[in-house]
Order: sequence, then C-alpha cells, then structure tokens
Amino acid sequence: MLLIIGELLNSSRRPVEEALLKGDHGFLVELALEQQRAGCSYLDLNASTLLDREPEVLARVIPVLQDRVSLPISIDSSNPTAMEAGLRVHRGQALLNSIPGKQKEMEEIIPLVGEYRPRVIVSCFDEAGFPETPDRTISIAGKVLNRLFSQTSLGKDDIFLDLLVRPLAVKPEAGRLFLESLLLARKEFPGIKTVAGLSNISYGLPRRRVVNLTFLSNLIGHGLDAVIADPLHPDFQATIIVSEFLNNRPGAREKFLAWARSGQKED
Repeated sequence: MLLIIGELLNSSRRPVEEALLKGDHGFLVELALEQQRAGCSYLDLNASTLLDREPEVLARVIPVLQDRVSLPISIDSSNPTAMEAGLRVHRGQALLNSIPGKQKEMEEIIPLVGEYRPRVIVSCFDEAGFPETPDRTISIAGKVLNRLFSQTSLGKDDIFLDLLVRPLAVKPEAGRLFLESLLLARKEFPGIKTVAGLSNISYGLPRRRVVNLTFLSNLIGHGLDAVIADPLHPDFQATIIVSEFLNNRPGAREKFLAWARSGQKED
C-alpha cells in the first residue's frame, strides 16, 4: 500500500511558521493528529524559513510531537546542523529528508546517517542542477546509493528515491519525465523505494487539487511507494483506494470494498 508522508507541518505555510516561532505547540500537535487520523505513516517537519533558528526549533518541537503523536518524524531540511539537532532528540527511527547528489552535502550528511541511522530520502539532483532525462536521474541516484551502501549500514528498505517532481507550469514534460524515471528506477534499483512530492506538479497552475489527484493516480499506476502530500485534501484517500484497486495492489480489493460499503454516496 502507498505510504503517506504528511506535508502540512511546513514553515512555508504562514500559520505553521507563526506557531513554530511562538511555541504554539497545541496548534502543531492538533495538525499532526489530523494527519495521523488521515492515515499518514510519517509527519514531515520543515522549519527552514526560520533560518538560524531552525536547529533550535526542530530540537524543541520534535519531542513535543512525539509525546502526543505515534508517528515518526520526517526531518525535512537542507541544513546539516538542523538535521543533527532533530536526529539527536528523535525517539526511534526518523526519516531524513533529504540527501542530494552534491559532493559537499553528501560529505556532511552521510556521517549523520551513519551515526543516527534514520531512513533517508535521496534527492536526485547534483551540482549540475535538476536532471533533464531519466538516465541522468538514475545516474545521480546510483552515485548517492553507492555512497550510502559503502559508508553506512542502511539496507534497501531504509532508502527512498525522490526522482523530483517539477512544476508543469514551468516544465510541460515534467509529468512524463517523472513517470519514465520512476519506471527506470524500479528496474535499475529493485528493492529501493520511490517517493514523490505530489503538490510540486501543480505549482503555479489553476485547479491544483484536480491536477494533483490525477497525477497521484498515475503515480500509483506506475508503482510509486510513497508520497509527500496533504492527506486532508478532499478525495485524496478515495483516489488512493480506487487507484490501488485498479492496479491490483495487494490488499487493495478488500480495502476498496470496505470503503465502498462504509456509507459513501453513489456518484
């Protein structure tokens, strides 16, 4: 079944930023609980807009969330100092979002992975920027995977490849590029999971919810393992349930029938 990483605890959203700055833990916990009730497996926590306060805020908020919510945290940062601050206080195995293919960042982040042993998301871009072809995407992924396997004790089940969803408004071929990269990654790296940041596809477009959900159905059809998304959007769960049933994923038929019989109105 598709693993859902709830994206709503992100400081790019003004109410979340204000709550992080003011220490409004009640607001943050309730938002976390809503995402847990919606079926998430991880809560993505991003405090990057707070700049030099990011490490302190992550170290303060993660224990508060874990006291009230049973889900592990996806520590979403590009700052190694902030990553370590979050990993140090996290109870259990965190998810680290993310390690790019840039040499400097790999040298700073991979030792943290070796020490704290979180699951990790690999972001498939490097010093040359975002890859323009599936082959280039897979090349970057392979470089980071080789470093992780040679320098840490992580197994395949601990790693997710983020093949980088780009906005259709900027790159009209973005959807096709991601789907082709997804198929190639599943072929080249069997056993390694894949993840997508769903809302990136519709950035700058009207009717974003429709675009997101249609793309989500395509992603499930192409074998995606995990999605970073807003689990509270209307029809989000229905799209997953029906798409998994259409693609004959294990357990999907029973899940679909239970959902269909649970009082849903007929279209």
